[in-house]
Amino acid sequence: PMIQHIGHGIYAGSRWVNMQILTSVFLNCMRPWLVAVIMVAALPSRSIRAEQASGAWQSTEEAAVRLVAAQNRLDANGWVWLGIHIKLAPGWKTYWRNPGESGAPPRFDWSTSDNVGAVEVRWPAPQRFSAFGFDSFGYHDQIVLPVFLQATAPSQAMTARLNLDYMVCAQVCIPMQAKLALHLPADVAGAKAKPSAFAPLIQHYLERVPQPVDKAGMAIESALVSGPPGQQILYIKGHSEQPFMAPDLMVEGPDPFGFGRPKLTYGAGRRDVTLALPVYTGTGKTELTTQALTVTLVDGHRAVERRLNLGQ
Repeated sequence: PMIQHIGHGIYAGSRWVNMQILTSVFLNCMRPWLVAVIMVAALPSRSIRAEQASGAWQSTEEAAVRLVAAQNRLDANGWVWLGIHIKLAPGWKTYWRNPGESGAPPRFDWSTSDNVGAVEVRWPAPQRFSAFGFDSFGYHDQIVLPVFLQATAPSQAMTARLNLDYMVCAQVCIPMQAKLALHLPADVAGAKAKPSAFAPLIQHYLERVPQPVDKAGMAIESALVSGPPGQQILYIKGHSEQPFMAPDLMVEGPDPFGFGRPKLTYGAGRRDVTLALPVYTGTGKTELTTQALTVTLVDGHRAVERRLNLGQ
């Protein structure tokens, strides 16, 4: 039978399915054409185009990926914003840092870079997808993951090299690999950093990253959990300065906890909402008590994020 979803794990009713095992089975059973697709995706980039502030596309029928920069060179501090630019064929999606009940998150390896010190990936708020009875979180059409880089030596050029593992899914899921590179000269007298043609694109996706409460105009106010182990419900309360349109909630917690789709209850004027999510614990009945949770509230293009400790 065809495997529909692979990744690190899915919760199905009362069963927790080990997705690493499914991945192995899937890869061993793949048709030759699918192996060829993955091999093409893993080919290294042939060129580095600093003059365009972008690296070369690495493309398959399902997806294309490249690095882009918001400026044509490092600034005086050795800082630069890059973007991991992924374009997806119609009907295909890729995943957020928490893929949900299926799929796998992207993995980044910058270790072969030259003169790269600090690296920080920012995550635009995802969309919820539902297929075959499972919910997942990710992106369709295209996504830019903004990445802040700081040079170890600000007065020297930087070559960012990224070994990227990511997954794309439609009716089947394909694990992809790409080797991406982008060279950026240093900021020197007479050649200062200037915004590139990709600066508006990267800024657009930076604005989709969860924002401070005052900018987003909404907040995650409280969280509590009730019910016996194995049947618990997590309640999250949110408030908005303008009426909520279609809020959704993504909850990240420690293993073995997973969280289902929220049921919404609105207050007067739809400015307050309570989101009730079933708590899944796999085959056991581990109790959700004081564990730390990361909660992302999304409503259209607005998003806020808060780290909560239950019971505090």
